[in-house]
Amino acid sequence: MISTNKSRPEYVPLAPDPSGTRHWFVTNGASNEDCVRVSLALAGLLPMDVWEVNDPARHGAGVTFHDATERKFANEAALFDALDEALRDPATATVGLRIYALGSEPFIWSVGRIAQRYALAPEAIRLQHSGTWQRRVYCIHCHAFNERVTQNIVACSGCGRQLFVRDHFSRRLAAFMGVKADAEVPGELPAIEQPYL
Repeated sequence: MISTNKSRPEYVPLAPDPSGTRHWFVTNGASNEDCVRVSLALAGLLPMDVWEVNDPARHGAGVTFHDATERKFANEAALFDALDEALRDPATATVGLRIYALGSEPFIWSVGRIAQRYALAPEAIRLQHSGTWQRRVYCIHCHAFNERVTQNIVACSGCGRQLFVRDHFSRRLAAFMGVKADAEVPGELPAIEQPYL
């Protein structure tokens, strides 16, 4: 799906920032091909910490770095908690830290939001989408977040309204906007499609 909406993020392949003095690669749900490509692109950056959700269903090479500290997590929530704690600690979150995030849009933008909370400069955080196009959708009516949305119409988990998933992306919220789909004519919904797989 091609959009002319300027809020829609554009991604470039992750590339090393040799000016960094410490590097963290954070990933979940990325394709094996992207994991291999990033492993090769970021090879040689030291010190390197790899933060990854342990997915037993994953087949293939995954992420491999030589001389890297590997941190495996049971789920995204555990990874986000550990990342938050590490960025709060001045002994680990030193000047020159660079974060490279690879995965779904909700995942990489959540990593970016945590990093920004601790005042990492935007140029110190690099994001690349890989894997599913499922969306996190923010209801503008009740302010609930709806996760793993694949359709253009979704029932809000907070207020129950049928939301039309707009292509407007909020970097601050790390989510796409959802607006009441039948606001003009109650009960009249657009055709339901599944474009975000």
